Amino acid sequence: MVAQAAEQGVELLVLPEASMCSFGSPLPQLRETAGNNSPSFIRFMQDLARDNAMHIVVGVLSLADQPGDERVTNQLLVLDNSGAEVLRYTKMHVYDAFKFKESDKVRPGNFGAKNSELGLFDIKGFRVGLINCYDLRFPELARALIDQGADVLSVSAAWLAGPLKENHWEILLRARAIENTSYVLASGQTAPRNCGLSMIVDPLGMVLGTATADPGLAVHTLSSQRIAEVRELLPCLQNRRYQVSGLK
Repeated sequence: MVAQAAEQGVELLVLPEASMCSFGSPLPQLRETAGNNSPSFIRFMQDLARDNAMHIVVGVLSLADQPGDERVTNQLLVLDNSGAEVLRYTKMHVYDAFKFKESDKVRPGNFGAKNSELGLFDIKGFRVGLINCYDLRFPELARALIDQGADVLSVSAAWLAGPLKENHWEILLRARAIENTSYVLASGQTAPRNCGLSMIVDPLGMVLGTATADPGLAVHTLSSQRIAEVRELLPCLQNRRYQVSGLK
């Protein structure tokens, strides 16, 4: 699929959360994956990024590196088109909802000085902010990224299937685009365990492409002019009267 994306001229490829595995695995298996398999997987992804001359966002697991804490961390890794690691964002909101408790296995990210916990990177005049799955349900995180200059929100997920979950996924993606007048690039693990429905959303909330429930690619050329036009037409970022600050 990376080769297919390269053939279509893709310069930024967004892959799902935890692309290596399923969180249905027991903690010892997740620790084995994070400790012994992640390094080789990351090298493999670095080779793909370099060989196909594209930036890649991909979900990986790492050991929590916290004394006395056996859990893993759920991270989004950004690789540039030379294969170099640009940043790792550790998921801030772990999925303790819908009778699932991710915090039993996954340690959430910590707050840093001056919002250093946020995941942001620049590519070709765009600033991309990272959102990891359950993070999507917290609009204040998206707004914090926007306050740091993001005009594209990149969402990687393993959005579990279930009653109304597909509706929530699409509604929340489109809401984050509309309220922030930004593009949203959403990549999700596919059926049967997860919803799939990867999509690209316009700054006014229109779905520009989707990969439905099956593995596939959604490709679109982003336009900084489009963002500027939407933000002139709908200046909600300028008109707001409340600021967002992180909980400590």
